[in-house]
Amino acid sequence: MTVMTAIFEGLWDHYILWSVIVAVIAFGWLYHHSFWFVSEEGKEVPNVDDIAVGVFPKHNDNMRLEVAWTILPFFLIIWLTYVSWAPLDAMWTSPEGGNHGFACDDGSTDHDYTVNQDGIESSNNSMDSTGMITSDCYHVIEITGQQWFWNFDCLDLPADLCDTSTESMEVYGTVPVLKLKRGETYLAVMESQDVTHAPWFQHMGTKEDTLPGMETTLWLPVNDDLTSESMILCAEYCGDAHSIMAAKLEVHN
Repeated sequence: MTVMTAIFEGLWDHYILWSVIVAVIAFGWLYHHSFWFVSEEGKEVPNVDDIAVGVFPKHNDNMRLEVAWTILPFFLIIWLTYVSWAPLDAMWTSPEGGNHGFACDDGSTDHDYTVNQDGIESSNNSMDSTGMITSDCYHVIEITGQQWFWNFDCLDLPADLCDTSTESMEVYGTVPVLKLKRGETYLAVMESQDVTHAPWFQHMGTKEDTLPGMETTLWLPVNDDLTSESMILCAEYCGDAHSIMAAKLEVHN
C-alpha cells in the first residue's frame, strides 16, 4: 500500500506532470541550441557580435524572453501553491469546526449524529473524489514519545473505539500496539518526554513532530480502505535507538 494519502497522491501526480512539462521545455531548448548553433570545420564563423580585442562585447538582450522566463515561472509557482492549499489544510485543519467538526461527546447533546452502542457519537468520516476526508466529529487520544518508545492513551474511549496492547516484532522487539476503528477520526494530542520525535503513521501518510515542553496535534482519520495492520515509526532522529523506535497500528471494523 502507498505511504501517501489519496489527496497527496493526486498532488504528487500534479507536480510530476508539471516537472515533465518544464523539463521538456528547458532541455528541448538546450539541445536545440547546442546542435543548431554549431560551427562547421573549415568554415569561418561570422562575427555577429563585432567582437574585437580590447573592445567590450556588444550587449545582446531580448526583453520579451526575459519577461517570459520571469513571469511564466511566477504564475506556475502561484498555481502550485494554490493546488497545494487543500492538502495542507486537510493536514492541519482546525479542531474547532474544521473538516472534522468538533470533539465527539457522549450523546447527551442534541447533535444529529450517529451514536454507537456506548452512547458516543460516531465520526462517520467519508472521503470525496479528491481524497479529502470530512467527519461529523472526532475522538481525542494522547501520544507520548520518549527514547525510544511510544505510549498511547485512549483516555475515556471504550475499547471498541480505541485500545492498546503490546506485541513482539522481529527486529523491533516488544512494541506498543494502537487499535483504532474504521470510519472514525482521531485527534492525537502529543508531547515528548525528552527530545524531538515524530510518529509516522506509514499507511496513513501522515506524521508530525512531538516536542519537549510543547503540545502538538496530529489528525488520524481512519478511512475504510486503510490496511488492517501497519507500522508507526519515528521520523525524527532521536538518538542511538531511533531506527527501532516503532509501534503497530491495527484497524478493525
